[in-house]
Amino acid sequence: MVQPRKKVKARPLKGDVAIDKAVYDAIRRAMLMGRLLPGTKLREPALSRVLKVSRERVRKALHRLVHEGWLEAVPNRGTFVPALTIEEVREIYDVRTMLETAIVQRLCAEHDLPAAQRLKAHVSEERQAVRSDDRGRLFGLSGEFHILLAELCGNEQLSRLLRGLLTRSTMHFSLSAPERFHNCAGPHDHADIVKAILARDAKKAAKLMLDHLLGLVEWQSAWQPPPNPVALEEAFRGISAKRQA
Repeated sequence: MVQPRKKVKARPLKGDVAIDKAVYDAIRRAMLMGRLLPGTKLREPALSRVLKVSRERVRKALHRLVHEGWLEAVPNRGTFVPALTIEEVREIYDVRTMLETAIVQRLCAEHDLPAAQRLKAHVSEERQAVRSDDRGRLFGLSGEFHILLAELCGNEQLSRLLRGLLTRSTMHFSLSAPERFHNCAGPHDHADIVKAILARDAKKAAKLMLDHLLGLVEWQSAWQPPPNPVALEEAFRGISAKRQA
């Protein structure tokens, strides 16, 4: 007797993976550009229409963003952009200050040539994002800079802890940051921090990091939400999933 063949679940094609990532990137980019306000409900049908992809792809992207902490899933209500109080922002940056001043001090003592090259390359990418006025890319790189510092310490637990803190603080920073950066707070500070690390000046590096983080808190504490939310079409203006499902 011939046994019926078991159905083999098809593996996702490379093209499918690329589309899924593009949808994820598009939603995250809109958040990093400060266009999706805290408390915004992200509905699958509306996102599917705006991004011109299937609801299934939108659902997968939303699930991933919830898992990573970028979004918040509320049972029986839906998926929302998290809302942080000023008190929560201050608490997050209080922890970040303790961690990151210690991180730069350690790197001053222990960094090697490959670490120096990675830091210089990252600062170069940030400068390019500023020149091209790519706000979404700049804010993504801004968060990645702080993760890179932790990774260069070679401590996975430290990297994981900082990554969790940065997910929420980077998103809130994207809302409060000015349209144009000057040489005060923000990504411009990163080059000075790297310069101090490479010079092995631990005291200066820690002071620069402290001032940097306190400047970010000041911006975010002063931020007030606009009276009217941005329409979804406007939030994704210039942003697409690149390929259609």
